Amino acid sequence: MEKIAKIDPKVVDYLSQVPKQWSRHKFEPQVVCDHNTTNFVESFNACTKPFRDMPVYTLMEEAGSWCMKKIGSRFGKAIEMGPNQLTEYAAGVLEERSQQSRFCSVTAAVGGEYEVKEGAVKYPIKLDARTCGCGVWQISGIPCRHGLRVIYHQRLEATDFVSHYFKGQAYKLTYSEHMHPMPDPTQWPSFDLPIILPPPMKRASGRPLN
Repeated sequence: MEKIAKIDPKVVDYLSQVPKQWSRHKFEPQVVCDHNTTNFVESFNACTKPFRDMPVYTLMEEAGSWCMKKIGSRFGKAIEMGPNQLTEYAAGVLEERSQQSRFCSVTAAVGGEYEVKEGAVKYPIKLDARTCGCGVWQISGIPCRHGLRVIYHQRLEATDFVSHYFKGQAYKLTYSEHMHPMPDPTQWPSFDLPIILPPPMKRASGRPLN
């Protein structure tokens, strides 16, 4: 923030008003997502790019077809997952953090509390509450490296401490609703409605560019 203030103090004022949009410590733990991006918007824009100059109906048809294919393929993948099986993303994160946990040491306290030391820094862990002093576990829904050190120390299964949002049952619910195929316009019923014509084109004054 100090570096930003040197460039433009007004930006600091704006960021201070909207911390939930960019600062992880302000993210809602119930959402269990540790990043906020516009990837979906970018993917949708890439999907519609070839059809942007077409009529609205054609654009919507193509967008609907893209969504139908995407949901269908994801649902087909979800069918093969067990209810407690981790998603590919969660499994990758868990594996990476498991490797990092090897450099941590744990000291047991009482009441399900532990102290994990990484280098010269100590982190309090509450296993039952699934919280760590670093805050990563609460925000991401996946045990951090400190929490994993405790889990492995207690000889427990790490997957049992991952949020249910990253498991097969939730994945199936996400893609359980699908888009129904639409009939071709030639199969639509007839209605006595006015025909909407394109707007009249006015020739610009001056010499044509082409």
